[in-house]
Amino acid sequence: MNSSEITWRDGAEDRMKSIFLSSDDRSSASDFLASHITDWPSRYHLDRRRTNILRPINFDKSMRVLDVGAGTGVMSRYAAERGAEVVALEGDSMRAELASLRCEGLNVDVRCGIVNDFDDSEGFDLILVIGVLEYATNHPAGSLGFLKKLSQLLNPDGSIVIAIENQMGLAYWMGANEDHLNEPWVGLEGYVSTSTVKTFSKPVLSSLLTDAGFKHQNWLYPFPDYKLPLTILSDRAYMENDRVDLIDQLVGTPVDRSRSGVLPFFDTRALHRQVIESDMGQDMSNSFLVVCRLNGSKSIIDEDVITWRFSGDRKKNYMGVRQVILENGTRKINRKPAYENISSESSWLIQKNADSLAEKYVSGLNLEQLALKSLREVNLKDFESLLSMFDDWLTLNTCTPSVDSETHPFLTDLSSEVLGEGFIDCSFDNLVFEDGALKLIDDEWAALGGVNVDLVIARAMHKLSHSVIQSGCKLPWSSNMTIEHLNNKFIEMFPRNLRVDLLNDFYLAEAKLLSVLLGGSEVDHLEDLYEANRRSVNSAFSAHSTQATFRSKFSWLKRFPGGRLLARWTRPR
Repeated sequence: MNSSEITWRDGAEDRMKSIFLSSDDRSSASDFLASHITDWPSRYHLDRRRTNILRPINFDKSMRVLDVGAGTGVMSRYAAERGAEVVALEGDSMRAELASLRCEGLNVDVRCGIVNDFDDSEGFDLILVIGVLEYATNHPAGSLGFLKKLSQLLNPDGSIVIAIENQMGLAYWMGANEDHLNEPWVGLEGYVSTSTVKTFSKPVLSSLLTDAGFKHQNWLYPFPDYKLPLTILSDRAYMENDRVDLIDQLVGTPVDRSRSGVLPFFDTRALHRQVIESDMGQDMSNSFLVVCRLNGSKSIIDEDVITWRFSGDRKKNYMGVRQVILENGTRKINRKPAYENISSESSWLIQKNADSLAEKYVSGLNLEQLALKSLREVNLKDFESLLSMFDDWLTLNTCTPSVDSETHPFLTDLSSEVLGEGFIDCSFDNLVFEDGALKLIDDEWAALGGVNVDLVIARAMHKLSHSVIQSGCKLPWSSNMTIEHLNNKFIEMFPRNLRVDLLNDFYLAEAKLLSVLLGGSEVDHLEDLYEANRRSVNSAFSAHSTQATFRSKFSWLKRFPGGRLLARWTRPR
């Protein structure tokens, strides 16, 4: 180890090396790499959502990029795939070796060292500082000296991109563990007990960047955080007249309860709505993505974009990007695949994700938002009215299946009521009132031959139950209700008679759908559904909990046949 090397490891490095060496596809969205995710460290290194944080950036093939604290090469690989020439600077020799493996064959020069000792005569057009600035307290001249050093490495018209947690973030006020120190309240108290790490509030970070010479700043707000973002908002989102409803709709649950340690008694969406209403939304975002320049050169992000939205951790060929934009004062939505020229593998589930002209964005509360509102207010009459409206809308859209239709997981009975091919995802979050009638606003998916109405109802009720529990929405019933209990409750309340075994049939169908979208076996996905169903608003299912930590020690069992069952048996009861 040389004098300019630091050591920063999470214990997964040997495993990552083995995985990289055994993989023919080390790309940013590699299905092979994602199939080896078994715990948080492997997810951090391999999850396809990691690079969503760079999707607002317009990369240019003439760009020379410096990736500071490159780790195992996640961001370096993505930038090189966009055509950039990349220098990956990593202080840990083992991680630098992993970055070299990951980026093999691309225009990436991996160097082991630290910023303080790094020199370059050519200059960079873009510098990436993703999850690194919080550790700059260890720089000889502190965070300001670190940023000034980077400014010296930047070309005059270049940009620096910083992703970092917000010291005053919403999740932290709700009791989430400080991301680096694994304890609650540490950052809110000013890091009085540590000097190894420090995040910043928006005003403090903005001043720090200005003092370092970065006076031109574009602020973006990733949710649930910058590590695995599903939504990235711009300042424009917070300027819209309907910003409270719009942002709630775009973001959904603003924190990831499954790993943040957020206390169970918060209705996170209701709280987030109040924060936005009070014009505190930007200052209390969980994370920041800041694009800075030394001068007034053209920004490398599209400034007419209100938000970027991304699909979850799907297989590469199903990943999508949505942009909500303002075009001549009109709000529109662009839909496109995250990766070009990749065809669908499924014979029955088709993704309608091809590039097309921007469509009008249908504004207004969706059915999910209205349902959450009625449940919070203990207004079961309104909630049942929403169920009836949904049922009536389904009845209006039933059709006769073709005699040539082939069955699939969501079309198991041609003699039962059937909806058209584009109705498989007509859940409450995809339905908005327009001119007094329900309108399906996201028809991304088509199921060939159509779908059975009862399975669509079960899917819609399941997704609503999951949203209620994930957000921590207050319930008219016991707060100990699990997703499974709530799902059964909604099915009982539904205005049509539904068969007793419907939910079991739905879970089987959904597991088959997930195996198409995400890969993996139907058995594993079915077990995941049953495990998720055990969650309640009061569940302590944080990844930082003692039980979750114990479980993670046996996560490697999932790599073997029947391993999920073995891993489940290891859980403390």
